[in-house]
Amino acid sequence: MGLSVTAMIDMLDEDEKAFAQALLRHAPAPPYSRYGVDGVRSLFDTAGATAPIRPVHDVGDRMIDTPAGPLLVRCYRPSAQPDLPVLIYIHGGGFTVGTLNGVDDLCRSLCAEAACVVISVEYRRAPEHVFPAAADDCLWTYEWAQREAESLGIDPSRIALAGDSAGGNLALSVCTASALAHRPMPRALVLAYPATSNTHAGPSWDAFEDAPVLCKSDALWFWSNYAGTGADLDPRAVPMLSTTLHALPPTLIVAAEVDVLRSDYEDFAAVAARAGAEVEVRQYDGVLHGFFPEVATIGKARRAVADAAHHLRTHFSKE
Repeated sequence: MGLSVTAMIDMLDEDEKAFAQALLRHAPAPPYSRYGVDGVRSLFDTAGATAPIRPVHDVGDRMIDTPAGPLLVRCYRPSAQPDLPVLIYIHGGGFTVGTLNGVDDLCRSLCAEAACVVISVEYRRAPEHVFPAAADDCLWTYEWAQREAESLGIDPSRIALAGDSAGGNLALSVCTASALAHRPMPRALVLAYPATSNTHAGPSWDAFEDAPVLCKSDALWFWSNYAGTGADLDPRAVPMLSTTLHALPPTLIVAAEVDVLRSDYEDFAAVAARAGAEVEVRQYDGVLHGFFPEVATIGKARRAVADAAHHLRTHFSKE
């Protein structure tokens, strides 16, 4: 039997506890899937901030021409210096919710602290667009950054990928597709509590079945929105199935202590390490799934961003 919501709240540090209690007090009761796609989006899609917490040199939206139509990305630049390294950031939200605005503060922080351009991707969302739509959008963005490096003022040999939750899954999908096609791999990965398996079973699934922010039934609903036909057997959708894990670049996995997905990405890290990848799992105690973008309110999020920026700077600097 899983932990009660009260027991899980008691595990949290003060910042995260206040965040969780406010969510439970002001939002409708979970599971959120009961409110349908439009209801969940009305709860969790974030409007643009009137006063971003972290100024950077330049921020601008651009459109990428793709085989599926125009794709919006938001580019953050730390300085006017040319040939900067670049991080492609992929937001979470169960493939169903989430926007560029929801990770704006996070992308600004990563841009400043890792001294890199950040390109944030507004990929197509499920259930309107099932797999492989979002995976394709992220791959096209990665390939676009390589092609347009000169106009973007970036170094195409120093491209990293990052994402949280579903975004971590999509970052891994880019790696799988690139490895299978024998194309250049990213320089580094930062994956915050990524979705890596479709078994939906394990110790964390039992312990945190009723967790705030992401409970088991919502996780299953999000996957059902995205999976479509064939996703359950495709390594671009299910990273644990990939035969190219040995080719992964140095990877930092940001783990949340109270997270229904934790067993999955811990197992994934172990499998990838056995395959020959360089993988570090760094757990942040006292926080929930979803904490990473909350840099304005949660101290552990700011610590995780600092650790992620260090990982990126380290591997951007290596030849």
